[in-house]
Amino acid sequence: MSRRSRTLAAGLLGVLIGAVAVGGGLALAGGDDGSVGGRGPFMGMSDPRAPYDLRFIDEMTMHHRGAVMSARMMIGDSRRPELRGLARRITADQERQIKQMAAWRSQWYPTAEAPAMGMHGGMGEMGGMERMPGDASDRMFLRMMIPHHALAVDMGKDAVSNASHPELKRLAQEIIDGQTREIAEMEGYLERWYGEDSTRGAAEPMEEMMRQMMGGGE
Repeated sequence: MSRRSRTLAAGLLGVLIGAVAVGGGLALAGGDDGSVGGRGPFMGMSDPRAPYDLRFIDEMTMHHRGAVMSARMMIGDSRRPELRGLARRITADQERQIKQMAAWRSQWYPTAEAPAMGMHGGMGEMGGMERMPGDASDRMFLRMMIPHHALAVDMGKDAVSNASHPELKRLAQEIIDGQTREIAEMEGYLERWYGEDSTRGAAEPMEEMMRQMMGGGE
């Protein structure tokens, strides 16, 4: 793998690890005054002074973009038909949800500033990344996307309780239902194909994960 491809691969893995690491230490990020606008299991990528629903839209949009890009690049051409199908479903469902959230953002918050690019902002530049050898890409995707989905479920549950717009509450429940099913699906693949418990990927030392991703040497 070339130096450029190693850098791109490390960047993509870093996006997933970053979201998982943030998600693992999440607390309700409320302001000192306990205002609803600052609440939620957010990733710290939006203005804590903004309305809750706007923060949810911006952060879930960034979170979805990371999942879509990862699915396309890591399992979109997997040799396993189950994972190719999963990639198509993740892409279709989450792109549709991104489009819906963008429409609501324009309608509900027409004067809001454009959201920051955040940790997923540079992912569009990774289109030339080479695939990892063998099953490494499939395995890594499952390890990292399970906790990535779990963070979306946590965000969705909080939005069901705290969002102001009924439409957003319904979308949050859709996210909970869909990604909970996909978590169970991915956990089954990880156990059946690799004999692994789904909790291992998030706790495994980053050095080992990077070594596997880069193919173990020059």
